Amino acid sequence: MGSVVRAGRRLWPAAGLAVPLVLLLGGVSAPVAAADAAGAQGAAVAEVAEVCGKKTGVAAAKGKPKGAAGARGTACTAQRGGTKPKAERGPAGPQGPPGPCVDIDTVGVPGSMSGAEYSAALTRGRTYVGYRSAPTGAYAWKDLTNYRQTPGYPRNACGVSVKVADRVYVKVLTTAGTVFETSCTLTLTCTLGWAAVINP
Repeated sequence: MGSVVRAGRRLWPAAGLAVPLVLLLGGVSAPVAAADAAGAQGAAVAEVAEVCGKKTGVAAAKGKPKGAAGARGTACTAQRGGTKPKAERGPAGPQGPPGPCVDIDTVGVPGSMSGAEYSAALTRGRTYVGYRSAPTGAYAWKDLTNYRQTPGYPRNACGVSVKVADRVYVKVLTTAGTVFETSCTLTLTCTLGWAAVINP
């Protein structure tokens, strides 16, 4: 009985040393295999990173295992969409309204020795008639668009002319091709409304 116990005690240390030896051998071989696998994975990731111009997979290339984190490069491998073709130019739009009309006309006073003259001017949608006693003198202007004194003024007037006889006659041509006229005294008292003239 005593011999059996002593034999058992002799076997126990041997068995106790065998287990750490197996663990030691297994512990050495596992990191080596893991490092080899990580190195191969890192090389593949580094290759993808080189193609895409990114730094993805640099840590794996150094042999640091990251497990399944290598799937991170899927966005890197996506293809860039093609360039969209230019859209065709659409048809030209309708012609816009004409710009603001500006016009002036001048006529000398018959028999005047001083060079007196009358002028009619159209600007900013309004028509004026003016008089000056000399070619270099200042004008005295009269507004012919005052609806109380000269009613019926066409808002789309675009051209103007003036004539002097017994009165000062002013005509305007609208953008629709209609002619309107009014007249004032020689002293530019203007109280008559605008009347339409037969269209040319």
